[in-house]
Amino acid sequence: MKNFFWKSSVLITSMVLFMMPPFHSYALVPPLLSWGGYPVITPIPCTCSASLWSWFAPLYLSSAPMTGPMVYVPEGTVPFPNYTITMPGAPHLGAYLAGVQACWMYAGTGCFPLYSVGVMAFAGVGLPGGK
Repeated sequence: MKNFFWKSSVLITSMVLFMMPPFHSYALVPPLLSWGGYPVITPIPCTCSASLWSWFAPLYLSSAPMTGPMVYVPEGTVPFPNYTITMPGAPHLGAYLAGVQACWMYAGTGCFPLYSVGVMAFAGVGLPGGK
């Protein structure tokens, strides 16, 4: 009886542990690239798409700094601490998807894409002033 209880408890425990859903892991997957920088322009809302276009200077996509726009999509960007994405003066660090034109602006009778380096996939924001 004691042996049966021991075997059944081990079996039930192992079944419960193996059936648990995996924890979420936000690892950098191949299509994503790392980036960092400081937004210098208050975000411009995209009129034909639900996103914000923001200019970063400097923008670190590699070892050489540059300037350029990034797009924040509220439904597609995972925010990390402080949640003040695209706030001017706050340092940003994260991953982005290059070449995606997610900001569309209305002009005349239709919409056109507003150039951007890419779309933010993950964004961690520091305190304003970079301290």
